[in-house]
Amino acid sequence: MKKLRTKVQEYHSIEEYVKRFYPESYRKQLLEVSDPNTLGTILARESLNKFKNLMQKQKLCI
Repeated sequence: MKKLRTKVQEYHSIEEYVKRFYPESYRKQLLEVSDPNTLGTILARESLNKFKNLMQKQKLCI
């Protein structure tokens, strides 16, 4: 049997991970969540936008 060889990278902080995988332009688009009430509306808006983009890619109509 072959042993799966996967490379494991360790990150010592969230900031290090974000710098590595998210460009500066993407980080500017992120909204700061100040309280739990706005978190729900932000998540709902993001999921709605994701669903709209998926529908446009598949060229479906509601």
